[in-house]
Amino acid sequence: MSKPSPLKSKKFIAYLFAEISWKLIIIFFMVKVADKLDHYSFGIMMTLIIVSGFVQVGYILGQAALDKYLHVASTLTHSEKKETIE
Repeated sequence: MSKPSPLKSKKFIAYLFAEISWKLIIIFFMVKVADKLDHYSFGIMMTLIIVSGFVQVGYILGQAALDKYLHVASTLTHSEKKETIE
């Protein structure tokens, strides 16, 4: 049985695109405005970006685990129905 790839999911691709875009906009903003920010503000922004990254990785891993669980449950349910019919 082959593993389903997360890159085949349209929801995952859309989520990934949105997150990468958002991160690039923040990084661009930080690079452009970095000389105008004080050290404290720059540190807070970096902390928010890092924490957000960890939260998003957790979300993606949770979704992947849920999709895998649903796939297994669906497969088992369909195989039980076939055995009952036969």
